[in-house]
Amino acid sequence: MKQFRLNTSNQGKFKEFERLFAAFGISLEATHIDLKEIAADPLSVIVHKASVAGERVIVDDTSLDVEGEAVGVYVRSMLDELPRFIGKRVHWRVLLAYREENQVFVFAGELAGVVVSRRGSSGFGFDPYFLPEGEELTLAESKPDSLNARAMAVKALMQGKPFKVLPANTSWDGSWQ
Repeated sequence: MKQFRLNTSNQGKFKEFERLFAAFGISLEATHIDLKEIAADPLSVIVHKASVAGERVIVDDTSLDVEGEAVGVYVRSMLDELPRFIGKRVHWRVLLAYREENQVFVFAGELAGVVVSRRGSSGFGFDPYFLPEGEELTLAESKPDSLNARAMAVKALMQGKPFKVLPANTSWDGSWQ
C-alpha cells in the first residue's frame, strides 16, 4: 500500500481522510507541522501552506462561502454564528495541495447547499447546518462520499486531475489568520 503524509492536527478530519484515501489503496501518515495561515483567499492560503509544509506533504483548507457574508476560510471561527445564516445558500470548498519542487498541485472538491437549523449528530464542524442541494438530510445526518467535498478532492488528487498548478510561494508580508 502506497503511503502519503497529511498535515492536520484535527483527529476527526484525519480519520475521514484516512478512510477516503484507503479506498484508493493509500495509507496516510499524520504530520503535525504548525502552519501559520495567511489571511487571503482560499487558493492563496492553500498554495502558501503547501509551499511551506515540505515536499509531498498534503495540506487541506476548507472554506464555506455563505451568500452575502464574509465567512470563507474563517469558517472554523464562525461555527457558533451559523444559525444566523439559516436559509442562505452556501458553497463548501475543500482544497488539497502538495508541493513538488517549485510547483504546487491543487485539487478541489465542492458542494452547494443551504444553511438549516442544526440537525444530526455525526460529522463535525458545520455538518449539522449544511443541507446539500436537492437532499433531505444534512451532512451530519448522512454524508455519502458523493456529497462530500473532501471525498471529491481526494478523488481528483488520486486521478491526477489538479484544479490548478501554481508556483510555490513561501513568502508573505500580509496579515495572518
